[in-house]
Amino acid sequence: MKTSIILFFALITFGLTTASGQISRTAINGIIEPYNIAISFDKTTNLIFPYSIKSVDRGSSDVMVQKVPNVENVLQIKAGTESLSPTNLTVITSEGALYSFMLRFNNNPGTLNFKVADLNIPVQQLAIIEGTTSEAVTKDIATRIVAKQGFIKGLVEKDNGIGLAVNGIYIHNDQLYFQVTMENNTNINYDIDQFQIYLKDSKQTKRTAVQQIRLSPSYTIGNINRVEGNAKNIIVLVMDKFTIPDKKHMKIEMQELNGGRALDLKITNKQLLKARTIN
Repeated sequence: MKTSIILFFALITFGLTTASGQISRTAINGIIEPYNIAISFDKTTNLIFPYSIKSVDRGSSDVMVQKVPNVENVLQIKAGTESLSPTNLTVITSEGALYSFMLRFNNNPGTLNFKVADLNIPVQQLAIIEGTTSEAVTKDIATRIVAKQGFIKGLVEKDNGIGLAVNGIYIHNDQLYFQVTMENNTNINYDIDQFQIYLKDSKQTKRTAVQQIRLSPSYTIGNINRVEGNAKNIIVLVMDKFTIPDKKHMKIEMQELNGGRALDLKITNKQLLKARTIN
């Protein structure tokens, strides 16, 4: 009888422990554990995110943070005092990911530069970003367009062994995607000094100056710095949707660094309206 009672309580204890473990595991699965980083008073720590930074929150004003000027995905951190107490840092990026860090003071940290995408941080799209298509979606679509077979023929300029062509124009969620090929058919590498896009008057009268409006892509994928000899680059330019007014055209201008090989590619509204949808 005593043995049966002991066994009965043992089973109850086991059941409670198992249930408790299940509850604990469920709770842990819903927790985002912060990643530990040591920061210093006289050394700068750099966090390199895979997408642009939308929001930064410090747990303490004794932590100094800043985004690198003209760079959207790099955050720099320093301790504002040598007596910094452990605190936290929260970063939300444009794909809607929330990153949590625990910051501790170390006058001589072993690591100063962190490529966040390669850290052992479980990342999920947790934040809902209002507004236009997220950068993650834009990057995915642009990457797929790079591999697509072009459907536009004849929209090309060539000179001195250099070629510039628009092979496809696509539209998704009020964003235009231009698939552009830059080709170098010479043995001399083509280093790009300027790659600019304008809306420009199609005709110029003798008494008026040329009117042109600069267009800036919101996102670019591909190499727009150099085209190796006997090679080609396929890039995708992403811009907020627009159409081209009468008596104007879109111009893509490419100029060589310390060289004379330059190309201007003209796109009309009729060609722009051939944009295909992409999901």
